[in-house]
Amino acid sequence: MKTYQAGSIRNVCFLSHGGVGKTTLLEAACFTAKATSKMGRVDNGSSIFDARPDEKERKMTISMHAGFCEWKDAKINILDCPGFLDFLSDARAALRVVETAVILVDAVDGIQVGTEIVSTFLENSRVARVFFVNGCDKENATFEKTMDALKKGYGTGVAPLVIPVGKGSSFKGVVDLVTKEAYEYVRGGDGIGRKIDIPVEMTDEIEMLRQTLMESVAETDEALMNAYCENGALNDDELRKGLSKGVTEGTLFPVIAGCAVHNMGVDQLLFKLVNLCPSAASRAEVDVIENTEEKKISCAESSPTTAFVFKTISEEHLGEITVVRVFSGKLKTGIDMYNSNRGTAERIGGMFFLRGRERTDTAELTAGDIGGLLKLKDTHTNDTLVDKSAHHRFAPTQLPEPLVSVAISAKEKGDEDKIGTALAKLHEEDTSFTYKFHSDIRQAILSAMGDIQLDVILDNLKSRFKVAVIRKPPKISYRETVTKGVKYIEYTHKKQSGGAGQYARVFIDLEPRPRGEGYEFVDKIVGGVIDQSLRPSVDKGIQYKLNEGIIAGYPIVDVRVTLVDGKMHPVDSKDIAFQIAGREVFKKAFEMAHPILLEPVVDVTITVPEEYTGDIMGDMSSRRGKIGGMSQTGRYQVITAKVPEAEVMTYSTTMRSMTQGRGFYTKRFSHYEQVPSELAKKIIELSKKESAQAG
Repeated sequence: MKTYQAGSIRNVCFLSHGGVGKTTLLEAACFTAKATSKMGRVDNGSSIFDARPDEKERKMTISMHAGFCEWKDAKINILDCPGFLDFLSDARAALRVVETAVILVDAVDGIQVGTEIVSTFLENSRVARVFFVNGCDKENATFEKTMDALKKGYGTGVAPLVIPVGKGSSFKGVVDLVTKEAYEYVRGGDGIGRKIDIPVEMTDEIEMLRQTLMESVAETDEALMNAYCENGALNDDELRKGLSKGVTEGTLFPVIAGCAVHNMGVDQLLFKLVNLCPSAASRAEVDVIENTEEKKISCAESSPTTAFVFKTISEEHLGEITVVRVFSGKLKTGIDMYNSNRGTAERIGGMFFLRGRERTDTAELTAGDIGGLLKLKDTHTNDTLVDKSAHHRFAPTQLPEPLVSVAISAKEKGDEDKIGTALAKLHEEDTSFTYKFHSDIRQAILSAMGDIQLDVILDNLKSRFKVAVIRKPPKISYRETVTKGVKYIEYTHKKQSGGAGQYARVFIDLEPRPRGEGYEFVDKIVGGVIDQSLRPSVDKGIQYKLNEGIIAGYPIVDVRVTLVDGKMHPVDSKDIAFQIAGREVFKKAFEMAHPILLEPVVDVTITVPEEYTGDIMGDMSSRRGKIGGMSQTGRYQVITAKVPEAEVMTYSTTMRSMTQGRGFYTKRFSHYEQVPSELAKKIIELSKKESAQAG
């Protein structure tokens, strides 16, 4: 295929609530542009995009897919992002590498939860927005009602460019308000509209909508406003120029009506993407990091090559495919690049354009283009490839912390290493989940954005990597500490059992430290009552007990131990003796110093429609949460709170239920604070019971 320059490339992502038809729209776009010979379907498993076994089984997009088509001397790269809430991290990644987002809205259900959430991702981006009202053929589909909801939600910049002809089962075509032309489609046809006369009954409506469109466009530019005021209208060239400017600058949000499943109106979307939306060349420069400083680099093709890895795809027969956006210069097969994140060299081998499971080989990726690289040895998602003379890199895509966790262990003995290896490979494809062994609770914890994502990961472990696991609720990472100081606590370790004996006598002071300052050991031995070489042994013994815990088996934090006195034997004193003495004297002192249990507290930021704020705040209070504040962001209230982690382990499901799925939240560790005494007693008793059962 021909090589396209940045000015002829459109990079687009499809976003929406799950099930609105993004993948079907991508299938229709590729088929209409004759990039594919037939239009696949998600519902019967024939889609070339939702081609993973788990996607076919669940009939949903689980991982971002890339596609492309050629339309009117332009190349359109399209990233199809999952719509289900658990997998929205791919949308954040996609928005970093595109210039336009097409947001699908259902013609019956209107603006749904997922649409609202992905729209918040766009608020601080420079990405142009286009709305595609999908499903105009459905019974009860109402374009006018959907338009009212869009204007209410996104402001007066929402402007219909293409409206439907007919409603529901009588939907047969669209009218382009820019050109004042009507098109009729064959349901399930080739997607190319046949020009027809505008229905007489729509004439007045179209004139009114076109006049409103002109007013919206005129408001984007002073010269256009003057022309509109002088002439009472804008000519076609002025209208197109103003539309393009408004879309690129983010002041106008075009709306296009159609039906993806029957391939109706999709050609109008392609026309608008090419004629009105910003090209890859509109991005003149991009922010990068060099050493620790932020700077900007030119996105010109003549600049040194810079490519950002925003996605990794794993395929059974090909291995890992590294998906990149080239921001400057050119990538060519056979050249050596530098991975500025890892300080390693990479030889560029196989290179192609991606269309779902189809591949089109290429020897070159130019600035502004998106493509896949095959079999790089040590390059991963969020890495940057640059010319060997450069050292800048992109900041990684910021993802929220996972919200739900489960403890997992191998069902079969010997499979523990397999779990780690398999999850590392899955993490290459989806960086939004985490997996870590927590030594303090002695559990391997898998954390994800929701229960569905957890299920998908564990299903993949079993189906792809043949590893079955046992899942349990995760334990809370409690901590132990003391609340008062004790002085001159003594312990003597003495052992005689034939041969060499063991002897050590130590005296310590124990006191609490401010929260978060950790453990400190102070040696205040005066003279030679304990040899200098044996004093660190006391510290070793204490640290053993710090990790093991004393009252409930959790790590001990924020204490200062001062070694103040002791005694040794010229023959029987040795390292092991003073380790044991250190361990036991610390246990004795700790139990005397009013020990308490600490629990992790997280910062929670909850974003909900205003009508749910009272319920959310009441629920937070019932979870021992402390409300920090509340602010307005667009149509949402943002509530901040500090709440014990134990109280929000299953909050994701609860909050979705409370807000009918319209709320979302993030959480991040804040600090440790004391567990209420009654609750602490229950935790300690349970811990002792579990220890007795295990022992």
